[in-house]
Amino acid sequence: MDLTAKGTVDGGLVALVPCQDPRVQGFCATNQTFKELISRFTNAFEKPLHPVILIVRNDVVSKLPSIEPLASFRDLVALSVVPYARSIAIVYDNPNHISYSNSFWLYPWMLAKDNQHLFASTPAITALHIVDQFHGQSSPELSTMPLNDVDQPLFEALLVRWKRHHLGKRQRWQDRALFRSLNMAAQAAQLPAGVDATIYDVGRIVALWVSAFEILTHPRKGKAGLNGVYSVAYLDPEVRTRRYAAYAKSKRPWPRRPLACWLYGKLYRARCDFLHGEPLGAKPLNAEGSKVSLFWIAPCLYRLALTAFLGLSFKRPIPRGNTRKLGEYIASNMRFERYQETIERALLRARK
Repeated sequence: MDLTAKGTVDGGLVALVPCQDPRVQGFCATNQTFKELISRFTNAFEKPLHPVILIVRNDVVSKLPSIEPLASFRDLVALSVVPYARSIAIVYDNPNHISYSNSFWLYPWMLAKDNQHLFASTPAITALHIVDQFHGQSSPELSTMPLNDVDQPLFEALLVRWKRHHLGKRQRWQDRALFRSLNMAAQAAQLPAGVDATIYDVGRIVALWVSAFEILTHPRKGKAGLNGVYSVAYLDPEVRTRRYAAYAKSKRPWPRRPLACWLYGKLYRARCDFLHGEPLGAKPLNAEGSKVSLFWIAPCLYRLALTAFLGLSFKRPIPRGNTRKLGEYIASNMRFERYQETIERALLRARK
């Protein structure tokens, strides 16, 4: 992973932790090969790096039938980070956060079952090697970012679904749709390309975002549609107000809807233009009336879709007759809502 960390993103059963974590250091104490492995990471200019480690509790590993649950955990962490990072970049003009999901990709080389050799298995290669010749590198097209600013309310809600879906007794349609959508969104949140990026790469990413929305809101019976995506709860009255003519396939004039629906309608139409071979240009992604690219703001819209899908809201009852508890309640409510508030502020900044 192209990340560094001081704290942890802890799911109890599975976690992303820094090399200094006591659990990692305990394993290093008993396995010098692993200790040597994690010390051999640098960037392209041989500056030492300390990678983030994905760890799983011993009693859980045997219950995981494949890599899919761990990939799903990676996806939910990535989507608990990238949308909020993009909103911070828009609101505060500060892009120095984890804005692309590539930062969470799992490094292909890892310790083999004998705890002595290195092993890699991907759709392209299956290989065995020795640690003494290993030189791990970060991705040259990305900066190595610290893993922080996790959207905690979203992460906790997704983690509950992750445990139910992958470790529960039965699987539900809603959970399958959620993790299928998260996987699509993690692909959509990638850097479109490297130095060779073109409008076609960005168009492909836009298409993936719309697919992530439609998978999330699919009714199981019937077809995914705009109305399902448009159903979101908002905090800011300016965002919630139905003053924008949002795209609808069959209605003219288009009905007035909230700001997020207006932006998603433009994203949807841009996707259709790209996939149906319409003439291309900058206009589809720099939509008239918006000063932020649809490509950049799509993760923020996706976070709002997750808010609706998960019923994400602060549900604690207001305490009565106790000033201290009331103060704690207000502080907790502010911490809970600040992530979505920042997302909504980003939408308002996107509007001209």
